[in-house]
Amino acid sequence: MTNRILFVTGTDTGVGKTVVATWLAATLVPENRVSLTKPFQTGALDPAVDGDEAFYRTVLGDEDATIRTFVSLPEPLAPSIAAERVGMRIEVESILAESRTLANKSDITIVEGAGGLLVPITADYDMANFAADLEASLVVVVRPSLGTLNHTALTIDAAKSRGLSIEMIVVSGFPRDAGVVEWENLRYLGDNYPETPLVVLEKAPLDAADPLVGLAPRLLGPFPPVLEGFVQLPLLNLPS
Repeated sequence: MTNRILFVTGTDTGVGKTVVATWLAATLVPENRVSLTKPFQTGALDPAVDGDEAFYRTVLGDEDATIRTFVSLPEPLAPSIAAERVGMRIEVESILAESRTLANKSDITIVEGAGGLLVPITADYDMANFAADLEASLVVVVRPSLGTLNHTALTIDAAKSRGLSIEMIVVSGFPRDAGVVEWENLRYLGDNYPETPLVVLEKAPLDAADPLVGLAPRLLGPFPPVLEGFVQLPLLNLPS
């Protein structure tokens, strides 16, 4: 594995991108030089204290992975709007250059986007543009609940229309007491995206000391090539 970049996007904000990005990093760290970045953080005064970077550091130390946030803005808004409201200009080319430099020093770089794929970074540049300019493969994080089929299809269509490749779909926060909605959504996703690896992560207990404990990753469809040899993913048996 050499200089791979994975861009973690989602069908919505709050869908579980941070947990998935951290899980991927923790999975790949033992045998790789891993970088984990949040290029555009909003809703945080200090990303190392109240941003996603703080979550990364509860699981991964600097001795395990290189962790970076490039832009942090205080209001929980799309980066373009949050920047405009504080009179800041986001220098996309500079952030791309920093991201590429970091990727060149890493075996694998995991980049967590802000919100969904079409969230604007500037007036005429969005997360999809950023992922494309990094030549990254997408990890699409989706909900298990009602509405996810439409949101997933829209995100995947947007990605494909921009020539972006999809490394895997991750269903995050799958409930332990899943009902017909969650199981049928999984069945539909597996049937309609049979060539795309589909990883299912359970909802972690709120009182877990390690936020990744209890995720119980399982697999529908083909094994994600980027994870080959680094993790065991038992097959998920759908109820009949």
